[in-house]
Amino acid sequence: MTSRRSRVCGTLGVVILLVVAGVAPAVATTDADVSESWTTLPNHGGEATSTPSEEAVLHQRGIVSRNDEPGSVTLTFEYEVPSSVTGLRVAIPVVSLDGITVDGMEGFERTEDGRFLWDTETERPTVSIRMAVGDSMASGVRGLERDDWAFVSEPNTRVQVRTDARPLQTDSLTIAEGEDGFARSHLAYVGAHERRNVTVGDGQATFVLGAADANPGRAIEFLRTADGRFDFGVQRDSMTVFVLPLSGLDEAPVQAATVDTAFWVGRSGVRLDSTGSVFTHEYVHTRLGTVGRSDATWLTEASAEYYGRVFAFNDGIGTYDSFLDGLRADEYGPDGRSAVLTDSETWRGTSANYDKGAHVLAALDAEIQRRTDGEQSLSDVFAGRSEPFQNYQAFRAAVIEVTGDDSIGSWLDRYATTDDLPPLPTDPAYYVADPSLDPDGDGMASGAELDADRHPFVEGEARDRLSEEQSTASDSEATTDAEMTGEQSPETSGVAPGFGAVTLLAALAALAIALGRRSGPDAP
Repeated sequence: MTSRRSRVCGTLGVVILLVVAGVAPAVATTDADVSESWTTLPNHGGEATSTPSEEAVLHQRGIVSRNDEPGSVTLTFEYEVPSSVTGLRVAIPVVSLDGITVDGMEGFERTEDGRFLWDTETERPTVSIRMAVGDSMASGVRGLERDDWAFVSEPNTRVQVRTDARPLQTDSLTIAEGEDGFARSHLAYVGAHERRNVTVGDGQATFVLGAADANPGRAIEFLRTADGRFDFGVQRDSMTVFVLPLSGLDEAPVQAATVDTAFWVGRSGVRLDSTGSVFTHEYVHTRLGTVGRSDATWLTEASAEYYGRVFAFNDGIGTYDSFLDGLRADEYGPDGRSAVLTDSETWRGTSANYDKGAHVLAALDAEIQRRTDGEQSLSDVFAGRSEPFQNYQAFRAAVIEVTGDDSIGSWLDRYATTDDLPPLPTDPAYYVADPSLDPDGDGMASGAELDADRHPFVEGEARDRLSEEQSTASDSEATTDAEMTGEQSPETSGVAPGFGAVTLLAALAALAIALGRRSGPDAP
């Protein structure tokens, strides 16, 4: 796709539309004017299935409703307070932002520092806030609204209690009684819709079709192909896709966003008619979440862009030439727009973290495969991780560990810490995500085609179908790795990647990532 997307996934901050929901890790804090300590509740993000006597489980329920006058949506936070809790206070950081106001309280009073303090008597205290929504994704609004529907994201809260028991918090989000809609994973659609539940492996995907003419058939096919193949070993019991009644220019400037295990797209987002599909990009976010922080922030969108394209392509979407064109970020090459991935100030306001980031990861993937004779790939760097890379050095160390070659660190430094752009690998072997798939539909799986020196993505073509133009362009884009290290450059050979084996090992590990919100994006 030529247009850019802004999204939210992982554990970052507010961007244009969405505000993350969740709470900080459990820590004890004490106010200067209060002798007793307040404990910040860890959010376990679900309904409590049991309440052991030594635990105090507080439940936060968000209730979304539309207002009679257009332009805002009301969100009420209701608390079920266990008897072992003697004090409760709540902070809602977004209340300080434009477009969000307190609409009412019951059982709470507002403190001087802006928090809400429970009166200790009301059984189910509530705080209601009014959030501005608009008809576009312009800044200053917290959601979308049309005549017959609205869509919002639940904002972050910070809940603290006083109790002698071990405190826990559970959360839910729902639509107000009497209104049609559906809420899941901190996202809420209010309006008429169709809901379609489909089985995907051992889990379930729910499509909330606000767009009556949306056909999720191709997207469902992709999810079933992706299960166990494209999930980095991260299994999800459920996933929710909100398909909003948006199309064309209505989707700009934000075309999709992910929160935990749910994401939204416009009606065109479920068509999957190109390798640049927003659907596959957001799918990767549901598996990897926030990939990097600090000077590794670029990894979050770069990984979703790269793997979103690779996975779509391996599921038979798009042509090989269009796939390469989508990955190639020549505008950030020598004498082009300068962008240093580890320096976000150089690419702020651009899509370099998507475009150059994906291009660099494609070259890195090929480099890892080449140096390990296909035994390892970039997916090994990401598979099974439950925490983001805290900085670039942590990511660099993981790449070296997977590769077993210290010199790849210097290779990566060149393209991540300077404005250089590596040649884009064109050997199709580097892009085979699973050798058992048959993306070109010729009746022979990709792995078998590589063994027979056939092109796995172009029916009837030999594997070495690399145009002279592509080879020449790659040679001239940057100094080859051979010139830096004396080794063979990734353009001169290719081996089948180790993604399939890695996915199997990661799936057996069955590790899940902890996704806070906001692919994070600091993102979208």
